[in-house]
Amino acid sequence: MKVLRWKQLSSMIFLLLIVMSVVVGCSKDNSTKSNSDQKETKETAEQDASKKGSKELVVVLEGEPTSLDPQNSTDGNSSNVQESIFEGLLTFDSEMKLVPLLAKNYSFNEDATAITFELKEGIVFHDGTPFNAEVVKANLDFVRNEENGLARASFFEFINEVVVDNEYKVTIKSKEPNSAMAAYMAHASASFKSVEEIKKKQADSNYNLDRNPVGTGPFTFGEWRDGVHVKLKASDNYWDKDNQPKLSGIVFKPVTEANTRVNMLKTGEADVVTKLPTQSVKELSDTEGIDVFTGPSLNLFYVGMSLKHEKYQDVRVRQALNYAVNKDQLISQVMDGYGVVADSAIAPGVSGYAKQEAYEYNLEKAKQLLADAGYEKGFKATLWTRNETEFIAVAENVAIQLKAAGIEVEVQALESGTLFDKLDNNQGTDLWIGRWSPSTGEADWGLRPNFGSDRVPPSYNNSGFYVNKEVDQLLQKALQSPTEEGRLENYGKLQEIVFKDAPWIFLYVPENSVAKRSNVDNVTILPSDDVRVNGAEKK
Repeated sequence: MKVLRWKQLSSMIFLLLIVMSVVVGCSKDNSTKSNSDQKETKETAEQDASKKGSKELVVVLEGEPTSLDPQNSTDGNSSNVQESIFEGLLTFDSEMKLVPLLAKNYSFNEDATAITFELKEGIVFHDGTPFNAEVVKANLDFVRNEENGLARASFFEFINEVVVDNEYKVTIKSKEPNSAMAAYMAHASASFKSVEEIKKKQADSNYNLDRNPVGTGPFTFGEWRDGVHVKLKASDNYWDKDNQPKLSGIVFKPVTEANTRVNMLKTGEADVVTKLPTQSVKELSDTEGIDVFTGPSLNLFYVGMSLKHEKYQDVRVRQALNYAVNKDQLISQVMDGYGVVADSAIAPGVSGYAKQEAYEYNLEKAKQLLADAGYEKGFKATLWTRNETEFIAVAENVAIQLKAAGIEVEVQALESGTLFDKLDNNQGTDLWIGRWSPSTGEADWGLRPNFGSDRVPPSYNNSGFYVNKEVDQLLQKALQSPTEEGRLENYGKLQEIVFKDAPWIFLYVPENSVAKRSNVDNVTILPSDDVRVNGAEKK
């Protein structure tokens, strides 16, 4: 596969400060002083403008964000916007290595049941309130309280207690030994909002945290017009003096139709396009003024099956569906070759991945398994998909292939927020196209949300209602393993069981594909799917 990486034009803007040395005599009159004051004010304004830049960046997303509260969303479109507004204790660099952000450092206790963070001082939220250990505790206590109904409540279930050691030191204690705690605290959902916002919600249950984001990041919230844009403005008092925003603002536009996204980039209406359709990669790579990035991702595309339906409770049916879909053909026809066949429930780049023997395309074997399970005439099914170009194309390809095995599939395209709501609430789920990327970069978050028996709906991600007690035990053993060998062994056994049980049709691992105008620098793309434009500069 062709891999193109754009030039690392990460040149810094060196500010040109013109210092006027004016010798002011004691005999200056009031008029001269006034002119001097005006001049200084003008110079200060020019210097501020120079620091932030005066240009707005337009980023096109494949869909509408569902929420601007990092603790209440699970989709990539939302997190791509949130990451310019919010920050957490830790973050990931471009190679998914942990690096401190709002924390200075962190350390585990001996049995990995507690992790202590020392915090940076002098950081304030966009509303002027300070960031400190009490803020960390208030946020984590708020999101963990299931009565608040936040989408990420289960993500923080490992926490037993948050202890404020002093104003700038906080300890998070887990219920059991947990070697993945640091990675969890680098996840985008472990970002913090102003405590004043939490208080507003507590005082008025109708207060909408999804639409009132207040973080510590380099950009502040401006406006959200449904289906049109989310606008952010450069922060006037961003705490990190070495990484001040170089743009006046960022505009995120949701455009579900892939060709429209491409045309917007060509005409200059857009500066950055996420989820570039693969059929446009070569063309845009050869287009002057446009840079294209393709690279490995942690994503995995699959077809989920609801085991609430009797037909999917027989493992022979689930395996038959895996044999009935030619993934190589799917990758070739839909992804233009930019992907690999899924040979586990997580992508090869995820820490803890263990390769399994992939389901080779075998239509006769699929038909035989269906017949053995009592479905020799096949059955009818409904396949939900997001109303986005790639998802629809994948769904239609899968439907055509399953038809050859006797399964009549009706494809239904839904707006992503609607689809997530239906899956989270088990509203008639049959089959659905899913894409999962563990944003922690490790196996626990790659496997637990989708296959843990305690993660079935409502409000959890195991929308297929897959329950296997051995899988549950292996998830816990892996997390509590004192050695890397033990962790990998348990995750390996787990992936073997899940792959044979086949609660999903394991489809493919796509490559990330993002494009930008060549006059835009410092856009960072992570394997986890994040496209960061916090430090972007537009020339």
